[in-house]
Amino acid sequence: MKKLAIAAMLAASALSAQAATELVVNGDFETGTFAGWTKSGNNSLSDIISNTVTANHTFVWRSGATGSPAYISQNLATSAGSSYTLSFDVYNTATSNTTFEADFNGASVYSFANQARNWTHVTLNGLVASGATTELKFGARNDPSFIRLDNVSVTVSAVPEPETYAMLMAGLGLVGFAARRRQHPNVG
Repeated sequence: MKKLAIAAMLAASALSAQAATELVVNGDFETGTFAGWTKSGNNSLSDIISNTVTANHTFVWRSGATGSPAYISQNLATSAGSSYTLSFDVYNTATSNTTFEADFNGASVYSFANQARNWTHVTLNGLVASGATTELKFGARNDPSFIRLDNVSVTVSAVPEPETYAMLMAGLGLVGFAARRRQHPNVG
C-alpha cells in the first residue's frame, strides 16, 4: 500500500513540476555583442565588455552614459494575462549622478539612484503581460563611472496541456484500481 501511495504522490508532483521557458535572447551577453538587444537613448558610453569586476560575470552590459540614460531593450513573446518572473544582476560603484531602471510592459518595476551596489541579484515575481508582445527595457546613467548588468532572465511556468491532465487521471485511476484489488483479491 505504501508503494501505491508513493506512486500517487509522484504522479501528482510530476504534474505540479512545471518547466520554465526562457524568453530573453542573449541575457548573459556571452555573445560579446548586443545580439537580441536594441540600443537607444544616449549610447555614447554603452557597450558589452569583458568583465573585470568579478570572475563569475564574463561579459556584461556597461553603461557610463552622462547627462541622460542609455537603454537596451527586447520585445518578448508573451501571453496576455500570464505572469512572468524577471531576474538580473546589477553592479554600481558611484553614489552621485547615477540612475538605473528596469521596465516591463511599459512600467518601471525596479530602479535606484545614487546608490552603490556590489553585484546584486534581483528577482521580481508576478509581472503580468498585457499582450502577445512585451517590451523589456533597461536604462542606466552613470556620469562618474559605469553601471553593469548581467544574467537577464524572464521566465513563465509552462501550463500543462489537457493531454497531461488526462494521463494523470488515467494513472491515478490505475493506482486506485490496483489498491482496491490488493484489498479485495477476488475483485475483477
